[in-house]
Amino acid sequence: MAVLALTVWTVLLHGCASFQRAAVRSLAGPLGERLNESLQRECDPDLVREGGPALILLLDGLAEGSSDPGLLLAAARARVAYAAGCFDRTQQEDRARAMYDRARAQALQVLAARGVATQIETPIAEFERQVRRLGIQDVPAMYVAAQAWMGWILNTGGSPEAMAQLERPLVLMRRILELDPSYDRGGVHLFFGLYYTVQLPGAGRDLATARRHFEEAIRLAGPGSLLPKVLFAEFYARYAQDRRLFDALLQEVLDSRHDAPGCELTNAIARQRAAKLRELAAEWFE
Repeated sequence: MAVLALTVWTVLLHGCASFQRAAVRSLAGPLGERLNESLQRECDPDLVREGGPALILLLDGLAEGSSDPGLLLAAARARVAYAAGCFDRTQQEDRARAMYDRARAQALQVLAARGVATQIETPIAEFERQVRRLGIQDVPAMYVAAQAWMGWILNTGGSPEAMAQLERPLVLMRRILELDPSYDRGGVHLFFGLYYTVQLPGAGRDLATARRHFEEAIRLAGPGSLLPKVLFAEFYARYAQDRRLFDALLQEVLDSRHDAPGCELTNAIARQRAAKLRELAAEWFE
């Protein structure tokens, strides 16, 4: 992965002298998408941890000063994927927070160009009104922005400033749920499954709703996508104290040998996580 990223970087810097900056920019969006797809197909998480930063720097360099939505979102996706898959929140919270913050800024730049006032000072009612004007073509930008925003919030140690922004990624995800609930293999359902699970009892936790979202996420993702099952076990089954479901989901993940195209990386991470979760079962379940 590092070799691929650095090779492309060299080509872009030292290609034919007649290429103008605009020509490079016109190729960069599709290139960014292909590099992101390559990252997701990699089945060795350690290789991604080692080579991912080169890809991120490449995409950031191309996105710097650009208004190309595809390029900005490719850079943001790479950061979100790396932060989610490669950082340990208990030990690398500062790095994860910075990674998500940059991704959020890149995705919000795309939404700002679509008429959404992304400044924190914008009243939430006005923000929601503007988001409701967005259409299905805006789902990718809303999705990456919401992922990055929530990732940033979760890595701020519960600061009041961050928690005050929680409603904004929720507004984006609710709009996606209305427009295209199957986007990214049902990722919005996974988001809300997690959200309704981790709320405090009596202050938003709704395990029945969470379960419906998790099950729909698993259905939309298909049998070759394992991460939804791991998260269903780690969060819903744990909070619901359903040991039988917990064990069954993790065993299904560990027994699986099929990876849907584009899920190779997340499945590798899911299998590693499933093995670790099984070791915690005795501690989590009475």
